[in-house]
Amino acid sequence: MLAEESRPPKVAQRVSVEFGIPFEHADGAVSDFLYRMGALGFVRADDQSCQGRLRERYLTLLKSTLSNLVYAEHELRIEQLEQEGTDAGRPRRLRDIRYDNPDLFDELIAHKADGRVWRRRATRFSHTMIGLRRLENLEWCAGQIFKDGLEGDFLEAGVCQGGAAIFLRALQVAHEQAHRITWVADSFQGLPKPSSEFDKGYDLHEAVQPWLAASLRSVQDNFRTYDLLSEQVRFLPGWFADSLPDAPVEKLAILRIDADYYSSTREVLEALYDKVVPGGFIIIDDYHAFPNCRRAVDEFRVERGIMDGLTRIDWTAVFWRKT
Repeated sequence: MLAEESRPPKVAQRVSVEFGIPFEHADGAVSDFLYRMGALGFVRADDQSCQGRLRERYLTLLKSTLSNLVYAEHELRIEQLEQEGTDAGRPRRLRDIRYDNPDLFDELIAHKADGRVWRRRATRFSHTMIGLRRLENLEWCAGQIFKDGLEGDFLEAGVCQGGAAIFLRALQVAHEQAHRITWVADSFQGLPKPSSEFDKGYDLHEAVQPWLAASLRSVQDNFRTYDLLSEQVRFLPGWFADSLPDAPVEKLAILRIDADYYSSTREVLEALYDKVVPGGFIIIDDYHAFPNCRRAVDEFRVERGIMDGLTRIDWTAVFWRKT
């Protein structure tokens, strides 16, 4: 936590003295380091006001709830019920499962916190699968937007059960920015069958990965569960090539893309990148997880002459800030 804005200069002064380097060099290096650590959720401004503390507690609890870190043992219970038959001892084993198999429980928690796929299948029992680091990055990006007074809405393309989009809306509400719109773009029937040559071998359509397909009704109900469904939450149903080019989106401060495929990622960038305001953020969820997604992003950046540096968030996601 950084309780005061004066802390970085004090740290820079100490670095300058201890390592014998000019203060301006130390100050720049410390500022860059704190910027990166803030983007990854390791440090943040410490708002000691009552409102600030309550906001932090709300958002921290929401991140754990969306990731189902608050009752993760239920997921182990379902696993065991799926694997075992009926016997007299099962109720007790289910009751104590996190203690009877602590290594498996710790493995599950680690995967959920890191946003990794557990046991080679999509997350089935939480409203988001992106993990805490990516949620914390969203919180940091939103904080920069609000602090700098930038215009623009938030949009997620590819929402699955809606957890990250729900968190984006929660950030707007918690920071008294509820006038902004949260755009929720998805087919609401899963991914399409791959059509690009670059997506061969990555078939994730509904028949193959049914847990990646959440209906519009279910996502709306998930927003409603957190008391975050309102007229400022706007849904853009349909395949991206059809729904996004003419979408009534004017300005975006955050564009989060979780599209998996080469073709889908390109469609989102081509339709919406120009609507991101200078200073806004573009976040790519699958950059390191899927080479086809990475190819789409790299090609687009080269074609558009985008020189803004990519910052790695965790094992898969990256972001950049538009200049």
